Amino acid sequence: MLQMTRQRLVLNIYRMTVHNGPGLRTLIVFKGCPLQCLWCSTPESQKYQVEIGINRKTCNLCGNCIPACPLHAISLVDGIININRTVCDNCGKCVEVCYPQAIKLLGTYMSVSELVQEAEKDIVFYNNSGGGVTISGGEPLLEPDFNEELLRALKSKNINIGVDTSGYVPWVFIERVLPYIDFFLWDIKHMDSAKHQALTGVPNELILSNARAVSDRGISLYIRIPVIPGYNDSDENIRATCEFVKTLSSVIQVDLLPVHHLGRARYESLDRLYPLENVQLIPDDRMQTLKMLVESYGLRCSIGG
Repeated sequence: MLQMTRQRLVLNIYRMTVHNGPGLRTLIVFKGCPLQCLWCSTPESQKYQVEIGINRKTCNLCGNCIPACPLHAISLVDGIININRTVCDNCGKCVEVCYPQAIKLLGTYMSVSELVQEAEKDIVFYNNSGGGVTISGGEPLLEPDFNEELLRALKSKNINIGVDTSGYVPWVFIERVLPYIDFFLWDIKHMDSAKHQALTGVPNELILSNARAVSDRGISLYIRIPVIPGYNDSDENIRATCEFVKTLSSVIQVDLLPVHHLGRARYESLDRLYPLENVQLIPDDRMQTLKMLVESYGLRCSIGG
């Protein structure tokens, strides 16, 4: 019996990115995440399943999607296309007849060979810029069998590999792929475990212990702190984070990521409430103050990654 080719659910592939590690990079974004961060800007990456998204600003109300739905989950209500999410099974029949492409399937199953082929298209740019491939999500370190096969194949092409992770996976998942990884982008969202759980749905002990284990093995770490006003932006939390980071020997720099509202439309496309509606953007001078606070610990720091 032939073994089935491993596949994984990919949300998107972005080319020529410059904020996901050094040089020009191809960013592979996987679906599925064990965290539910209050400030998540890609809610479509959280569930490990194909989903339907709708952009009502580009919808021309042609109505083709209504009879195309075999479960009668789509209707026109008050001049707006409505999708009954409790009925919809994300089959994609509506996508096939949506000529303005307002309705889209979010997620595509791809094999290791398909992803490697996509990455190889940009090898010349990696070589000229010191770039490579970064896997992200969701949580990219789920599915260790697939990850080991993918990263081994990429490394066989001499491609630099970065991993953008929450760190919330069993250590054995990380250990299996360490030989192929050049650096990690590692989120530390809050140093107080109870507050971390309230904000993300999980405690932080595993995240911190995994970061320490990676550092002990000499793999480069870029620590990323999402800065959300009223939730984790206090001097106390930033100081606590810096004190932890100072115990890690392989940290390259700390990236402060100020809150933004670019994900609002993504929530709307999934018919979900946007949780940061009343959260204000952080003034530039406050971000500069936090940057100086981080640098006071002798750490290299950037704003925005």
